[in-house]
Amino acid sequence: MADLSQFLYGTQPLEAPEGVRVPWQGLPPQKADEARLRAGEQARKKIEENAKVVQQGATVLQDMETFGALNREARTGEFYTGILPGFLQGSAEQEMEAITSRLAPGQRIEGSGTTSDRDIAMFVKAVPSINKKGDVNQAIRENFSKQYDRSRAKLQYLQDYYDQYGHLNGADTLWEKEKNKYLTQPSANQPKNTTNKLFQDADAIIKGR
Repeated sequence: MADLSQFLYGTQPLEAPEGVRVPWQGLPPQKADEARLRAGEQARKKIEENAKVVQQGATVLQDMETFGALNREARTGEFYTGILPGFLQGSAEQEMEAITSRLAPGQRIEGSGTTSDRDIAMFVKAVPSINKKGDVNQAIRENFSKQYDRSRAKLQYLQDYYDQYGHLNGADTLWEKEKNKYLTQPSANQPKNTTNKLFQDADAIIKGR
């Protein structure tokens, strides 16, 4: 049976996947336009904040990769740092300590607040350190890299969903069905360029460009 609103206000396209209700579905034209604007603003706000979080995550990942490269050249762990503190420290160790200091405060990605998606609100639960063995530091780096890749993929998915439908209703639920496709995209191995593009796209949407 047809929705009564279709007879009153005309047939409106269902701009959403099957089973998802469009924010402006069944509303009269003026109310529909208002609902469409609200939904768009909410979606853009979420995408923008998530893009900023992912962008900062890329910086964290780059720091961790730099730490890893240094760690492959200079051994770390309590054996090397506890017996004769400072004795074995050269420029590599000092740079690694500087990276740890940058990552440690708060152990959280700034900006991962209430608007950002829970999958994208990345936390640095552990940071590499010269007091930890190389394999431990590598595990920390790999765990964050996986978390970052998932967050980057979710952000791309949200952007695509918004571009197609003009809102994010149902996006979080449908992500569970779509995530494997996004997580296997080649761009997962290009975090810096991909993240910057996503951030620029979201910023352009917010500014209406």
